[in-house]
Amino acid sequence: MKKRWLSIVSLLLAASLLAGCSGQQNPAAQTTAAASAQTEAQTETQTETQESTAPVSEETDVVVIGAGGAGLTAAYFAREGGKEVILLEKQIMTGGNTAQAGFFAANSTHMQEEFGVTYTEEDQYNFVMETPGVDPDFARRFVENSGLTAEWVVDTLGIKVTSVTGREIYSVDENGSKLPNQMVSKLTEANENLGVDIRLQSPATALIVEDGRVVGVTVDGPDGTYNIMADAVIIASGGFAANKDMIAEYAPDWADAPTSNTSATTGDGILMAEAIGAATSNMTEFTFNPTLYDNNGVAMSVSGVRYEGGILVTYEGERFTDEMANYSDVAYAEVKKADGKAWAIMDANALACNPNYAVSADTIEELAEKIDIDPAVLAQTIADYQAGYDSGEDAFGRTDMRSRLDEAPYYAVPVIPGVHHTRGGLSIDLDGRVLDTDGAPIPGLYAAGEVTDNKLLGNDPVAVGVTFGRLTAQTVLSDLSEE
Repeated sequence: MKKRWLSIVSLLLAASLLAGCSGQQNPAAQTTAAASAQTEAQTETQTETQESTAPVSEETDVVVIGAGGAGLTAAYFAREGGKEVILLEKQIMTGGNTAQAGFFAANSTHMQEEFGVTYTEEDQYNFVMETPGVDPDFARRFVENSGLTAEWVVDTLGIKVTSVTGREIYSVDENGSKLPNQMVSKLTEANENLGVDIRLQSPATALIVEDGRVVGVTVDGPDGTYNIMADAVIIASGGFAANKDMIAEYAPDWADAPTSNTSATTGDGILMAEAIGAATSNMTEFTFNPTLYDNNGVAMSVSGVRYEGGILVTYEGERFTDEMANYSDVAYAEVKKADGKAWAIMDANALACNPNYAVSADTIEELAEKIDIDPAVLAQTIADYQAGYDSGEDAFGRTDMRSRLDEAPYYAVPVIPGVHHTRGGLSIDLDGRVLDTDGAPIPGLYAAGEVTDNKLLGNDPVAVGVTFGRLTAQTVLSDLSEE
């Protein structure tokens, strides 16, 4: 700034001296000199403005985009492997969808053994393969590593397991936080202690490519736009359940449905990678959630209302499906048979949501009256369910009933179906390298978590994201060591 004003003063002084040399004032010379000074001043101002708005570049070894379970894990292992890591997060806090989840799925862990549960690698493999279309190679890769990853989460981060059901490992701490939420908090702290540079409110907006290799990202940070140049970029920015345009493109019947995802899951990583030639797959595959609760305009998943023994009934008080079927099947049944809305009915043993969300009563008949259902109809529905519970032969084929629904007080929570998460995304190989439309890895670009099509079609997304976050970081370390 000082140099610019000195230039202007010098030019004006020169113009004055030129005019004085002739012994008289020369208006034309004064005008020309002033114009020249103004032009130079404008040029320098434009140059300074361009310099101040041009992206500033910095360098690191690895950039991770997204600080959910997959991103936090990838950043941790990349840093533990000796790399300088910058972790970018779009939101004001870490966690993403992971922080809202309920359990971690794994096999053959000491936690399961300690709770007297036998659940083997083959058990988990067979469970995952029950979903049509799952890739057996990705399924095997997951189940071979889920147990080791779960033990790392529990042992390294210091999480106390409170219960185990089959493959499902649970923890609820004194504040009511579940295992994935505890994991996010502790893993964020662990990353900070390792020296990972975590930058919040800093979404990546573009990938930087040179000679066919991804060499960095452009970031829209709190203080402006800048570039980070890196040897490797790991995208872990989540799916696109909160992007209405993308939902309308790939699942038009659900375009106006609510979602339990955070508002940040808008497919940014998918779109950025597609822009440089990355392939996508399974984009029309989704998991729909039948049990969303509308909390003053914010859709919240209350899946526990069926997993802990509750049943779903229409607004006329009748059951319409096996509540323990997979998410999407129950959601479709809710749309087709219950007009897209239902009541979750629970008793004292099955209550599995915030009581503030529920209507409660001391009898089923009283509960029915409070929610405007014929008491006789709801009472008969409960009686039929209890008969199936006692005989082990439920009318809708439900085998995991958990509660007889016979202990007061009784609860009813209104639920609606919506988009739980997206299953498709960036095409990757088994090691987390992003593939182009010809099926070849894009040098320097990796991905993990819901942003990818991990070929597991929505099975156990928390465990899958964290497991593949760890494996992808190991791939990055291996690839960089060979270059």
